[in-house]
Amino acid sequence: MTSPFAYREQYTTPPLNQLIRKIWVMDNAANPHPVNNKNVLPNSCFNLAFIQGNGLMIHNQRGCFEMHQERYFCGQARYRVEVIIKPFTQVTMIQLHPWTPTHWTTDSLADTADRILPLANVLPAVNDLFSHYDSTTIQAAHAETSLIEFIQDHFFQLPSLANATFPLQQACLRLQQTKGCLRIAELAHEFHCSTRQVEKHFKQSVGLTPKEFTRILRVRGVVDALQNQRSMQPLAQLAIEFGFYDQAHFIRVFRDMIRQTPGEFRPIDYLLPLSGTGF
Repeated sequence: MTSPFAYREQYTTPPLNQLIRKIWVMDNAANPHPVNNKNVLPNSCFNLAFIQGNGLMIHNQRGCFEMHQERYFCGQARYRVEVIIKPFTQVTMIQLHPWTPTHWTTDSLADTADRILPLANVLPAVNDLFSHYDSTTIQAAHAETSLIEFIQDHFFQLPSLANATFPLQQACLRLQQTKGCLRIAELAHEFHCSTRQVEKHFKQSVGLTPKEFTRILRVRGVVDALQNQRSMQPLAQLAIEFGFYDQAHFIRVFRDMIRQTPGEFRPIDYLLPLSGTGF
């Protein structure tokens, strides 16, 4: 009997949840058939990807990319990512908060949006840490539990390189709490800096402009509403709720990011968080 594809996720707890939001797994390890027509949406977070098995193909704004059995750093996605998971493959993802990579690197992440890079090229200390992890355990069912235990035991041994010149974590949290509806000028005023400073720090540390970051949060808020069957709300009302100028602006931004209109969107075609929250 063919084992079906499974999606699993496990959220972290304090203090690890200050760095890592969750572990999520795309499990096709026992399936002799590929999984097609699945999509991943931008969510304002980075990811570390551990590929076991035959690998997967992705198609995003930068083109097609084949991910082999390896460890990868996944930059911020700005648009829908199409995924094909090959037979006998398991993909284990570590979802990092947008401020987390700055704890481990002082290099600019400005050119990492929509890019998949070898983890060793971006976060060498983190890659070295995982070189001591028994990757065969990732293939086991519910391997996310053992991976979280490993991270809890070892991650806080990594030296922190966090730069205190800009409160990136607090700024990201503020935008998340307001579902991306806080204007950047208001955010700059709250943190006693200029909008140019906010833009500079976001681009360098998150790989996105603040405008891109907030647009992702607002669209994901709409996706949450659609996923949770609140889509009976008129589109004009959803547009206002999530900070769009009007219904036409809302549909244009949604279609640009997701390649579908809100009316065409089907949650079953997407790997959406089981929690129902988009970031």
